[in-house]
Amino acid sequence: MGNEPTHLSELLRRGSLAELKREAERRRRETAEIRRLLPVDEAAHLVNAATNEAGELVLLMDTPVWAARVRYCLGVLPNKKIRIGVQPAGR
Repeated sequence: MGNEPTHLSELLRRGSLAELKREAERRRRETAEIRRLLPVDEAAHLVNAATNEAGELVLLMDTPVWAARVRYCLGVLPNKKIRIGVQPAGR
């Protein structure tokens, strides 16, 4: 009937949850790819990497110190437009 609960697996296959799942997987793959390109120390402090709508590669580092250090490694990355941010404290 219409009041039957929808299984979580069904929600993950279609609709907005499916889109969210695909986006999370795309970001996970992109972050892993960027980690492979960075030096080991900088890669260990990369929280997330994603390309935004403007075509910029956005790197999220765990501290301001590592955000500054990764700026010296930008030549190994494929994008010309790169934005570097720091994960807010407590996350």
